[in-house]
Amino acid sequence: MQTLSRPAAQALVLLSLLVSSPTLAEEHAEPEGGFPRWLAISARGGYLMPGGRMDGSAEPFYLYEVYKGLFAAILEPTVRIGPNVELGPWLQLAHAQMRIRCSADQACPGSNLRFGLQGNYHWNPAGPYSPWAGVALGHETTSFSIGDVDITYSGPEITLQAGFDRNFGGAFWAGLFVNVTGGRYSTLDVDLSTGSGSESLRERTLHLWVGFGFRVRLAAPLAAAPR
Repeated sequence: MQTLSRPAAQALVLLSLLVSSPTLAEEHAEPEGGFPRWLAISARGGYLMPGGRMDGSAEPFYLYEVYKGLFAAILEPTVRIGPNVELGPWLQLAHAQMRIRCSADQACPGSNLRFGLQGNYHWNPAGPYSPWAGVALGHETTSFSIGDVDITYSGPEITLQAGFDRNFGGAFWAGLFVNVTGGRYSTLDVDLSTGSGSESLRERTLHLWVGFGFRVRLAAPLAAAPR
């Protein structure tokens, strides 16, 4: 029978100790429910209130003259970059609560679409409470119709956001958030029954969306750092 040399035997003993180490076992263990630790999927529901002007023309045209607010839904898959930072795209779909009226008993139709990329920092990803804050860059398209005229403004925006999530077991989290978005419409499109046109706005100004709401989230909590 062939016997192992002393160095080979020592190497096998060391390898077995490393494989059975609790720390390594914890790092490679599957999270509860099988949800990957590097991925998170979130959905938000909230309300956004408008402010500021839509353009910088001599005759002020304010965003709140068009919209009372937005009932918004945001979808956001994110990827963990290290233990505290998450990056990913986001998409907002909204039901517009309109202020302008096309008749005495009917508000004019309108819509709002936003999308972009975001980065968020989580202070306590091991839970059970995880406060977070971040910034999002995006593009907004807002449209409304007055009679036979369809008007669309679009342009870039930046959002500052913060909130906290609570872990309710396994990969399920829920919490609240607030955000403030500042943007400038850069393009105006007008569609008439006789034709359509588009122009780049020369007089641009700041408008705001201030929002709040709740968030539900699937993300496997990270293991707490050993003391």
